[in-house]
Order: sequence, then C-alpha cells, then structure tokens
Amino acid sequence: MLAEVILLAVVAAGWLAGRWLLNRYRRKSRPGSHGDEAEAGSERLTDTIAFVGGAYGILLGLLLVFAVGHFVDARQVSKDEAATAAALFAAVDPFPVTVRDTLRHDLLCYMSSAATDDWAAMRAGDLTGSENTGAYASRVQKEIAALPQDKDVEASNHYFVTEEILDLAKDRQLRLLHAVPEIPPVIWLVLYVSAFLFMGLTVFHLGQRGWLTRLAVAATTLLLMAIIGALIQLDAPYVGIGTSLRPVALDAAMERLRDANPTPASLWAPCKRLAAEEAG
Repeated sequence: MLAEVILLAVVAAGWLAGRWLLNRYRRKSRPGSHGDEAEAGSERLTDTIAFVGGAYGILLGLLLVFAVGHFVDARQVSKDEAATAAALFAAVDPFPVTVRDTLRHDLLCYMSSAATDDWAAMRAGDLTGSENTGAYASRVQKEIAALPQDKDVEASNHYFVTEEILDLAKDRQLRLLHAVPEIPPVIWLVLYVSAFLFMGLTVFHLGQRGWLTRLAVAATTLLLMAIIGALIQLDAPYVGIGTSLRPVALDAAMERLRDANPTPASLWAPCKRLAAEEAG
C-alpha cells in the first residue's frame, strides 16, 4: 500500500512539474507566436520520451521476471519441504514401533506448526521462524540421532533418515529466507524517479491538449499502479493480497498421511506447545 501511495505522489509531482515547465516555456516564447513555437518545441521531446519510456519499460519487465522467479522459488521450496517431511515419515518404518510412533507424532507436530506458526512468522518477515516449530524440529532431530542401529536394516536406513532430516532443515531455512523481499530500495528509487521523469515529459509534450493529457496520464498511472502492485505482491510471496502463498503442500501432505495411517491414534494426538513465541 505504501508503495502505491508513493507512486501516486510521484505521478502528481510529475504532472505539476510538467505543467510548470510548459507554462515557463510558453512565457519565454516570442510574442505573437500564440504558443505555436512552444507546441513545436514540445514535439522535439519525442525521442527523449521514447528513450525514457523504453528504458523504464525494460526495467519494469526485468523486475517482473525477477519477482515472478522469487515467487515461484518460494512456492517450490514449500513443496519440497512437504515432500521431504512425508519421505521422512516413511523412512522410519523399519525402526521399532516404540520409537517410530513417537518420532512420527513429533514430525506431524512439526508439520502442523510449520503450516501455522512458521507461516505467521514469515508474514511478519521473521527470519528465525517460529520458536515452537524450531523446538519440534530440534526434538525430531534428537530422536533421529537416538534411533537404534542394532539390525542391518536399521543401520542402513539410519543414513537415509539422517539425510532427510538435514534436507528438511535446509528446506525450512530456505522457506524462511524467501519471506524477505529481494528488490532493493535503490531499485524502488530508480522506479519512482523514472515515473516522475516520464510523467513530467509526457505532460509537457502534450501541451494544452487538456482531455488528451488527462487520458494519457490516467492510462499511464493505471498501468504503473498495476505493475508496481504486482511487483510488491510477488516480491513478498507470503503477505500478498490475492497472491499470498499458503501452506497447501504441508496441509496436503498431512492429509495424505492421515488417510494412509489412521492408526495408531497416538500419531494424531494433540500437539503440545514446546516454546512460546517471542514478542516483536
């Protein structure tokens, strides 16, 4: 919202600057020209406007591609995390039921906390994530380290289980990192300066063509608002309106696991909170 307000202020400033330049140019025209020379002079700005508009369009296009890539990467890493968690659930099957079911319950609690607590932390831009999710991740890792390796099948499977928990930790960290917008402030400054210049030159170029000027400015402003809005939403994939990523993959993975493993009931027992969330 703040970026759109700034853009509107920049557009308004560009309009005023263009009108000021046009009036100043007209006053300096020769007496008796009735503005004809001013109009002819404004026509010479065509190449400049084409250059500024073209450069601005290229920049916006590149940023849209960059923002879409950021959004797609964030969506993919959340899918990878859900797939890794489901694979870890299956990988502990050869171990004794006494330790396996406890580990699986804590893994499901991790997934549930990641889909709720961690998602709330990402919306707030917290790179550390939820304290509760982190506590369950730590508990699962310790339980995996304590798994027995007396039998050959347990020893061979322990390697794959360890690999899965490491991948799960990596996927979570990448998901948290994608919550931070990646377009730097200096690029936003360039966007606003370019919008100011383009709007000012356009108003100056159109001169006293009142309705045509208003139409051109309205159309340009609408397009810029749409593009800037899309950039903001895509660059912050967890907080966007209409584009906000949701924990669909994690929820789907838990639903599939529940459907495939309805018993024992202890797997689906309520999860305790292992840590309180830090304020701010």
